[in-house]
Amino acid sequence: MTSRQALIKIHRWLGLCLALLLLIQGSTGITLVFRDEIEPVIHEELRVTPAPTRVSMQGLIAAVQAAHPDALVTRAEIPLSPDQTVLFKLKRHSDQAPILTAIDPFSGKIVRDGDLSAWPVEWLFFVHEQLLAGPVGEYIIGVEGIILLMMSVSGLWVWWPGRARFKNGFRVAWRGNRDLRWRTLHRAAGAAVGPILVVTALTGILMVWKEPLRDLLGAEGKPAPTVAERPGQPLIPVDDLVARAQADFGGARLNQIRFSNDGRVVAVYLDSDRSIRPDGTAQYYYNRYDGRQIGTYIAGEQSRASEGIDWIYTVHTGLWGGWLGRLLLLTGGVVLVGLSLTGPWLWYSRRTRRKSPRRTRTAAVMNFSDQ
Repeated sequence: MTSRQALIKIHRWLGLCLALLLLIQGSTGITLVFRDEIEPVIHEELRVTPAPTRVSMQGLIAAVQAAHPDALVTRAEIPLSPDQTVLFKLKRHSDQAPILTAIDPFSGKIVRDGDLSAWPVEWLFFVHEQLLAGPVGEYIIGVEGIILLMMSVSGLWVWWPGRARFKNGFRVAWRGNRDLRWRTLHRAAGAAVGPILVVTALTGILMVWKEPLRDLLGAEGKPAPTVAERPGQPLIPVDDLVARAQADFGGARLNQIRFSNDGRVVAVYLDSDRSIRPDGTAQYYYNRYDGRQIGTYIAGEQSRASEGIDWIYTVHTGLWGGWLGRLLLLTGGVVLVGLSLTGPWLWYSRRTRRKSPRRTRTAAVMNFSDQ
């Protein structure tokens, strides 16, 4: 057996073993590429009518907490468009189950509320990220990424026709028999999106093991400050902390607010213009009891290693290239779904075709013995 034949076998059996997972990842990834655009379409109530004044962030938080006294607010996401709702993410105290609440920032009215069953696109995100299985699911996704990387590289290696015949590698035998047509289409499409799948798999792997990567490269991580509980002491309104962060960072747009340490630490995320990364943020961490700043993380001002690690998510989600980047990612996802379906079918078709002559000979022998 030649090395090329060995690679073909490895590629085939890895694909067969992983076909279902690849199909899930590809199909969910397709939806998530345009997640922000899809949700307002399937949930019309997420579109609101702008008004001259907005309810304060503290007022929105109070409304959400009143609706879910048994849950803890973990994040508030502020949309770029003024006609969209603010999305709050919460976790129940009892089982840490996620809850999502959309609220009209102009009226303070909750327009959509519930667990993942009420948010199909968010449900798909959890499937894509962790297969609804928490940290164990994340590790499975990481291993899947390693295998997808191996398949993508081996597939490109086996496909490579040489410089002189490079164009021939993308030819599809449309007029051939069905098996030949699908086999050549599988090869050509796989080769065309192979580089995209390599990048997607590699960035997916690095996202799963991002913290070990930070340690390996000596990159600084995001602050994780803690604040001891002070029973009876009131918390500072979030709006005051947002105002302090914006005053320090030139009035940049509020991107999101994150709560940790049971709400005692507030991280204010502002859009950062100090980084070429499109989703770069300036993060200010505050003690919510006294308003003391206890940490910062400004995109564009970190070490090269840290900035490089922060690019992983940007590349993986296609945000690096705007609409073009996301369209490339969408194309890769669509083709991955097709490869996940055609690969097993081609294997089954080939296996059936090989058995057919044996069945014919067996039937002939049986007919002859009956005579």
